[in-house]
This record gives sequence, C-alpha cells and structure tokens, in this order.
Amino acid sequence: MKKIIYILLVIGLLFVAIEFFSHRASQDLILAEKIGDLLKQGEERVDLAELTSFEWDQVAVFGPYTSKEEMDATMGIRFKGDNGGIDMLDDRFLLVFAHKKHAVKTVVLSREFGSHRYVTEGNQFLIVE
Repeated sequence: MKKIIYILLVIGLLFVAIEFFSHRASQDLILAEKIGDLLKQGEERVDLAELTSFEWDQVAVFGPYTSKEEMDATMGIRFKGDNGGIDMLDDRFLLVFAHKKHAVKTVVLSREFGSHRYVTEGNQFLIVE
C-alpha cells in the first residue's frame, strides 16, 4: 500500500513540475543584442521574421508597468516566464513572442536610445517612434 502512495505522490509531483515549467517564456539575450545593434545603427524598422529562428505566430511590445494580466488580455495568451521586470521598472519595454496561445520568448528593449517608444506593425516589424 505504501508503494502505491509513493508512486501516486511522485506522479503528482511530476504533473506539478510539468505545469510549472512548461510553456515558460525565456528571455532571448542574443536577439536583444541583434536588435540593439540595429537600433545603434539608426534603424527605425526592424524585420523580426528575419532575426528569429524559433516558431512564433504573434508578437507584441509592452511598455513600463505592464502586468502579466494585461499581456494575457492583449495577446489572448497565458503568459508565464521572464517579463524583464517591466511590471516594476520604467526604463524598458518588453517584446513578447507567442506561439499557440503561449509566450515563447521575450526581449527587453532599453530606452538607452533616447525616450523612444516601440510598437509592432503587421505582426512582423518592430517600429521605433
């Protein structure tokens, strides 16, 4: 009887771990560097499809103090993962890539290039205003 209880406990813990760790967006530092390099060169329109090698079907950019709930509502997804601290900081924007209702990657966009505002266009381009 104890073996069955231990087996059920292990299975339960596995399900909890899978739910917690699955579909979590990770911050893409390499993509952030590529975008940063283009912005330093004066680019104002960045084609995200050309820079990415992972699957995504929607992208959006969020400004300072945006909550995970606002991201969920705006994109129609369930956001889990690294939000780059935008819910508490005012010096950054967050680019969020999603695939099949889950965030898959995030990129922190700095305001180091002035007081720029970032927007996405056509679900493919990042525009610097």
